[in-house]
Amino acid sequence: MQGIRGPADLKGERGAPGETGAPGRAGEAGPAGAIGPQGPSGARGPPGLKGDRGDPGETGAKGESGLAAVLFPDARSVVAKIFKMAGAVISYLGSEHQEQLAFPRSAAENEAVTQVVRAQKKNAYLSMNDISTEGKFTYPTGKILVYSNWANGEPNNSDEGQPENCVEIFPDGKWNDVPCSEQLLVICEF
Repeated sequence: MQGIRGPADLKGERGAPGETGAPGRAGEAGPAGAIGPQGPSGARGPPGLKGDRGDPGETGAKGESGLAAVLFPDARSVVAKIFKMAGAVISYLGSEHQEQLAFPRSAAENEAVTQVVRAQKKNAYLSMNDISTEGKFTYPTGKILVYSNWANGEPNNSDEGQPENCVEIFPDGKWNDVPCSEQLLVICEF
């Protein structure tokens, strides 16, 4: 059996407020507002630390010095070096001063040596070699090359019967490994 419903116009008293519930989820962020005006520049900061030294790059060719032209009329100079043909055709092993032979350390120096070789229309020795360790070409000081201009497929040590421990430069400026007994032009570096 069901109870009897009371009259509709009677209301009860309002109860005390309940405890506050947990906060709801945050809604999505609204659109970005307009960009404000740029503020004033701040004070200049202290100077930064000095950077690391960069890699040595190629240096451009410097004009020929007047002194080089007077002392060595058929020589070529680059920065502080002068390259001069010694007027001899000898073997590398026959040269008493291999350390005075040209050893280009940049494209500009290689071009200066190339100009001397091109004028003579003959190949010339460079001072680098791999006599101490096969395949490891070094300067007369023993340091490894910082620049090279090998012809395609070179160095290859491919002369039959003789090791190719010395370096020659062609009139086009490319390098090749050759036996040190070859008779080639001598170009000195000052």
